[in-house]
Amino acid sequence: MDFSPSAKELSHFPFLKKAQDHVKVRFSSLDFLFADARGQALIDRALGRIQDAITVKKTNVPDITGSVDDEIASYALARIIVSCVHDKTLVDRLTRYEAERAYYFLVNEEEWNQKFQDGEGEYSRLCIAIAQELGIQITKDRIPLVDYVELVAPLHQDRFNLINRRLERGFVDIKKDERYELLRERIRVLLRRDLPHKVPPSLCEKLAPGVAQLKKVYQEKMLQQFGTVEESAFPPCMQTLITALTAGTNLTHAGRFALTTFLHTIGMDANAIGQLYARSPDFDLEKTMYQVEHITGRGGSGTEYTTPACAAMRTTGLCIHSDALCEKVSHPLSYYKAQKRAPVKGSQKKSGEHPAAPPTQSSR
Repeated sequence: MDFSPSAKELSHFPFLKKAQDHVKVRFSSLDFLFADARGQALIDRALGRIQDAITVKKTNVPDITGSVDDEIASYALARIIVSCVHDKTLVDRLTRYEAERAYYFLVNEEEWNQKFQDGEGEYSRLCIAIAQELGIQITKDRIPLVDYVELVAPLHQDRFNLINRRLERGFVDIKKDERYELLRERIRVLLRRDLPHKVPPSLCEKLAPGVAQLKKVYQEKMLQQFGTVEESAFPPCMQTLITALTAGTNLTHAGRFALTTFLHTIGMDANAIGQLYARSPDFDLEKTMYQVEHITGRGGSGTEYTTPACAAMRTTGLCIHSDALCEKVSHPLSYYKAQKRAPVKGSQKKSGEHPAAPPTQSSR
């Protein structure tokens, strides 16, 4: 298929080969970054891109300002900077943000998407072209079975289960919106696979002020998320699950689900929840974050699951070490709310009120 992306499209999808080739011609060396005001402005834009990945919700993609060249270059520079931070979680945030950003533009800016028409309908040239460059054979409303199985592995919605799909001659039927979702997942995987870059220490040293600023913003964001969480008010069942995690015990699926939904509902950041599982013997950061984001509604479906009630916790064997207050409530969240409303006795409650520290950079 003959397709020539516009300058605007290149800036919206800077990971495309044509976008990278375009910017390499304009920026053959990184020396200018540290030589003049324009270079500093580009560093600031790259830092802003990473900060957006930390703080901006996926539905609130900021408008592009500045030149196409600078926008594409800021994408590449952001990947260099985040590689100097040495924080896997921050790398995950950036790649997820870039994938969400591409998804946003695919879905919401169809007026500039070049289309082609056939007897079955109208299709986006851009969508098909990106799929081809990323190694996916999305043909209108079908995708090869092998590609489909690989892409939906981390997507837990029932609609993606193969049993709920029409399969014919090695192809799986998909809907228009699902094409975009599968592309988003492919973009995320490929962008994550290439990071972190092996950046020369001398370059990281020159970028050190920006890296320090980025770490500060990241830590402040984490502290904001943790600030209102009172561990002293957790019900016994949740305290037991956290104690088990700290001891390096693998939780059951029901235990992980209950703890994740509880922590999400009381305001803990999805990334921080994922880090709680780091001591599990079978810990896998990427797999854990997929599960956490699916449960908390940050995944593809947007569905936020609720914490199981006490009756369900008893059924799954998770109602452990119940106390007098447990007898008066029917839900772990009701226990938590009651404890937070309870009068403070001396300094007992205050001792449990503390913002949890963000993951240290040196520990990764």
